[in-house]
Amino acid sequence: MKKLLTVILFVVAFFSILNAGTITVEERADGIYVLTRFIEYRFDYMGNIQEIYSTLERRTRIFLYSNDGFDISGVGTPTFSWQGLKDGEKYSEVNLKFDYDGVEKIFKFKEGPNYTFDVIVNSTKEVVVSLPRVGFESDDRVRENIFVSAYAKTKTVSIVKFNDKSLGGNQVSGTQLRFLVYVGPYKRTLIKKAFPEDYEVIYEMISSIPGLNSWFDYIKYPLVYFFGWINGFTHNFGLTIIIFTIIVRFIFYPLYHAQTKSMIKMRKIQPLVEQVKKKYKDPQKQQEELLKIYRENKINPASGCLMALIQLPVFIVLYQVIRYYQEEFAFNGSFLIWKDLAAAGFSANWSFLLIQIFAGYYLALITSQDTKTAWQSIIMSFVFPFLFIGLPSGVFLYYTANTLIQLGTTYYIYKKYKIKGITHRELWGLPNKG
Repeated sequence: MKKLLTVILFVVAFFSILNAGTITVEERADGIYVLTRFIEYRFDYMGNIQEIYSTLERRTRIFLYSNDGFDISGVGTPTFSWQGLKDGEKYSEVNLKFDYDGVEKIFKFKEGPNYTFDVIVNSTKEVVVSLPRVGFESDDRVRENIFVSAYAKTKTVSIVKFNDKSLGGNQVSGTQLRFLVYVGPYKRTLIKKAFPEDYEVIYEMISSIPGLNSWFDYIKYPLVYFFGWINGFTHNFGLTIIIFTIIVRFIFYPLYHAQTKSMIKMRKIQPLVEQVKKKYKDPQKQQEELLKIYRENKINPASGCLMALIQLPVFIVLYQVIRYYQEEFAFNGSFLIWKDLAAAGFSANWSFLLIQIFAGYYLALITSQDTKTAWQSIIMSFVFPFLFIGLPSGVFLYYTANTLIQLGTTYYIYKKYKIKGITHRELWGLPNKG
């Protein structure tokens, strides 16, 4: 037991070291690249941000330079240097410094789940700095010491808090300037953590930008906040996902129970249905007799599909809620053997894949009446999880927890109504024992 515990602690320590720092800096011919866990910044050697890419799920450009990359008016070519705080193979903090002979501009990056960085401008004379826009000029908002730009199409925002005077639009002037910058997806929880004291003002500014908020937010955000509330107790995203899934499945259990009950009733009358189909070849007469059977047994053949249709949009919303927290999974998402619940791919999700396949196998045995149907279900349960292999582990954990709960619920309902499936031996065509 002690040896096993030692091995586990070694593995955990190994992965902790392996995933320590998350920032890298690369000097290339076309610019200076700062690569964080979810964002890629490209600077030119004049000290201006040229492009910003989100790399959360796929590489997507969210900012393109248009004389608004923290440009300083009236300065020449700078000298460039950078330094970082090494943590493993990468860095946990990085500072880029551009010295314009009397004017100094520093970009500070620190690893974390947010999309923030700091900019410092020190000058002996007053200078004008242009702030980054992600949208069009008509979508800019300025209030006292806060600048907001948004692009509704990609749900991306640029928020800059500064310490000196605004000249209107995206320009700020001063000698000792300090900027706290957020450039990333429009996520209220992350924005609130970045600007806790100014969140109400910022939210009011953002809410006035057309197309950025939608009716879907009124459904999604209460669930997002509920998920966050659970995590406030557990302090573990893996455990939060499981508890969240259990609560939601419990709420929707009556619907699932009704759906399963309808399927069981349909299964019981299946022999009668087959008899009618064999006896009556005329489609109209066949339909009349089938409706008669349904009425006599008090069955609505469409009820099972209706229950499934009601649940489907809800589970799509829940899937979006889990995805919403991907950035925080990366830095606070350690759960059992998973160091990073934001990681994706086979190496991160192979264990979930195996659980899905085994759960699908037993679901097929429980719910099938014949080997043909069972094998069809098993093949689907084998193929379908591979569609999720590229998703973050946190999302796959939600999907897997859902499957296991469904397996347990189905087993309980089928046992309660004494509905038998097929056995392993029947599935594999083996003779029964004794």
